[in-house]
Formats: sequence, C-alpha cells, structure tokens
Amino acid sequence: MAMAENLTSGQVLDALRKVTDPTSGKDLVSLGLVANVRIQSGRVSFDIYLPTQSEMHQETIRQQSVQAVKALGAVAVLPNVFKKPKPRVVHGQQAVPGVNHVVVVGSGKGGVGKSTSSVNLAMALKKLGYAVGLLDADIYGPSVPTMLAKGLASASPQTQMEENQLIPLDMQGVKVISLGLLIGRDQPTVWRAPMATKMIQQFLLGVKWGELDFLIIDLPPGTGDIQLTLSQQSNISGAIVVTTPQQVAIDIAKKGLLMFQHVGVPILGVIETMSGFGCSSCGSVTSIFGEGGAARLAKESSIPLLGQIPVDAALVRACDEGEPIVLRDPKSPSAMAYMQVASKLVSAIEGMASDDAVAPLAVEAIPAQLAGGDHSLAVYWSDGQKYVYNARELRFRCPCAVCVDEFSGERKITKTSVASDVGLEKALPVGRYGVNLLWTDKHSTGIYTYKYLRELDSVKTFERPTVPPSAAANPEAHR
Repeated sequence: MAMAENLTSGQVLDALRKVTDPTSGKDLVSLGLVANVRIQSGRVSFDIYLPTQSEMHQETIRQQSVQAVKALGAVAVLPNVFKKPKPRVVHGQQAVPGVNHVVVVGSGKGGVGKSTSSVNLAMALKKLGYAVGLLDADIYGPSVPTMLAKGLASASPQTQMEENQLIPLDMQGVKVISLGLLIGRDQPTVWRAPMATKMIQQFLLGVKWGELDFLIIDLPPGTGDIQLTLSQQSNISGAIVVTTPQQVAIDIAKKGLLMFQHVGVPILGVIETMSGFGCSSCGSVTSIFGEGGAARLAKESSIPLLGQIPVDAALVRACDEGEPIVLRDPKSPSAMAYMQVASKLVSAIEGMASDDAVAPLAVEAIPAQLAGGDHSLAVYWSDGQKYVYNARELRFRCPCAVCVDEFSGERKITKTSVASDVGLEKALPVGRYGVNLLWTDKHSTGIYTYKYLRELDSVKTFERPTVPPSAAANPEAHR
C-alpha cells in the first residue's frame, strides 16, 4: 500500500485500471473515461466521464473507484461523475497522466538562454536519477531539436504513433517532443494563436509520456496565449524564470513573474544566465552584461536564486553542435552550475508545503429540496474543511467584468436580477488558483479564486465533516 503523502497520479490511474465499465467490459482508463487526477495531502479527486449507455451503472462505478483508490492509502477519495463522454479538452484542464511534477521555464524576453537552461536542466535532472521529459512549447521558434541534434540523430528517424498518441523521441533517456521534430527544419510556423495553443494541448495530452518524475516545459518568450494555456494547467508544480543580469532584461522578467503569480503558479526560482565571463588565463571574471540583477530580483520578489550560469564559450559550442553541456563537459563551470540548479529545484519542490496550497477537491451542488429551501453548493477543501454556499448569493457575488465594473468596483447587477432558483450547472478548475462556476441561468464568465471563495464569509456556512466524504456528487447529477 502506498503512503498517502507519496501518492502519484500514475498510481491512481493504475488503481482505476482495475475498475471495469459493466457495459463494455473494459477498464475506465483504457476507455479514456478518467481525467483531472488531483492529489492534495493524501486526498484524491478525479473526473469520470460516463457514456450514455453506462449511466445506469454510475453508483457502482463510483463505489468501485473509491475502493480502488482508497486501497492505495488515500485519506479521502472524491470522484466527480459526469454523465457524458469525456471531451478531449475541457478548457485545457486535464492533468498530464503519469507525470509527478510539471515545471515551466519562461522568460519575459527572448535570447536570455531559456531553451539552453531547459535542455540542460532536463539532462541534469536525468543525471540525478529522475525520469524526465522535455516539451518544447516554442511553436514559432523551436530550438530544442537543434540543441539536441547529436543525440536525436541516433534516435528513431521520425516521430511514431501508438494508440493514437505521439511517441516522444529518446535523448539519453530523456523523452523529448517539439514541433521542430514534426516539420522541416527551415519550415516556418505561420499559425494564429488558437492553432498554436491547440498544438500545445496535443503535446500535453496526446503524447505518451509514460511515468515521469519531471516534465520540463520550455515556454516561448513573453506572456501570451501559449504561456497562459500552459500556466493554467491544474497540475503545474511551479515555474522558473530565466533572465540575464542587465536591468532591461530584469524589468521584463518581472512581467513574467507577475503573470505566474496572477494565475497562481508557484515560482520555484530564477536562473541568471551570462552572469560573468571568466578569463582562462588569469582567472578574473568580467561582468559583461552587468552584475547581480537576478539576485536583486530574487530578493525583491522573495524567491530563490537557483543559479548563475557564466558566459562560457564551451556552452555556446555545445548548443550549436547539438549536445548539452552537462553531458558533453560535466566538469565545465556552466555544467556544474546547471547541476546545482537541478539540485536546488528538487529541494524547492520537495520543500513546498502542500498544506499551504489549499484548493477545492470537489464541488457538490445541493438542490433546494435538500438545502432547506434554496439551492446551495458545498465545497470540500484539501485542508479538510467544508463550506456550504447559498447559490443565489454566490451567483450575485460573481467577480467577472460582466457583473462588476472593472474600474470603480461597483456591482452592475442587483440581487433581484438573479433568479431565486439559480443553481450550479458545472464547476471547472482554472489552473491552481480558481474555479469557473457555470450557472443554470447560463452565466459562465465568472472565475472565483480560491482566496475569494474562502473569504466570502457572508454567503457561506462552515462545516467540518466528522468523516472525510468518500465522494462528492457531480453538479450535473442534480440537473
């Protein structure tokens, strides 16, 4: 039996492979009916999408799923059962099955060594003994294939498919996927943003990553659609920001930090590249691009400085010749710096206090006849608390721009304009920071942050279940 605090999404999926859909005789995972595995302090929730012909077995499947996952040692198991086929993408929120930690590497601007850092960080983690994947999310300028060209040359000549999923190429034991591996080297990507973000979702959910300790995602520069799409994935463990020391780069890196903070992605730290050039003859260090910029940024933002990578001619040659410096020259200053970054990253993730990241495990709609006259909804939180909200009051408190003036903060709607019988239709997770509540009056633009929900004292009552609930009803069950 697995220890509750060490449960992984891969273990949960393996347990659910033992649960069979009575209609088809196949297990839930093989049928593709399971999504959004979420684990918090030994409490597990996940979504099951039942096809119409299996609805009559809903309760049996729910109970068997709870028993299968509880056998792993889970403290509480909260399946949300949806009475419809599982969509391929639900607002981009599916977790990456089998991946313990997804780490995004971003930068405010290009040319600061972000891809170089992603590649070498992935290889450094592999050298530390972890199972690692590397996703090149720079659709318009993929550079990972060039930086790994030497190793990829000995891999499969082209990307393969298996069970309708892409098989990532293997580079020294690191699983790699990039658009640059699927199109011609000189072929430009002339795509609009929706097509690019769709490709990213395909890379996350349509690639057979297998069981990984870390999936490193090399983001494109900036704070646009692709960055938001990936940052709002519900299982992002954290983000790393890469910058050079000069003030202009630091100023733009701050924007990247603010974006991650806005969408609730923990900042694991900052990496400073091109931090100084060491003379091979006299040993003196020249700060070509300034000095101490990342250290100041880290101090101002209260985040760790993971490492400072020196200007290294050997590192430049290694990138151009398609071999990561941590493999090519492990004793070089830049290789040792990246190994130190990898060690600090592991420590940062292991040191993250999971109990501080309080999030909803499940949302349960309570119809009027069971709630004493008004529709309500209960939210089960990962710290064991349960809040029950008056549905009409919560709908009236919607924080979206349709309901609240963005400049004055004044509410645009009145309580009388909210239907007395309004109820919850769906609850969709939005990254690590909020939930999108879809109401029976078809209002669907409100994103309620976890902080906002926890602080709405006037519209909620507090309950602490004496026994952790084994399951929370799916909102659609009461429609």
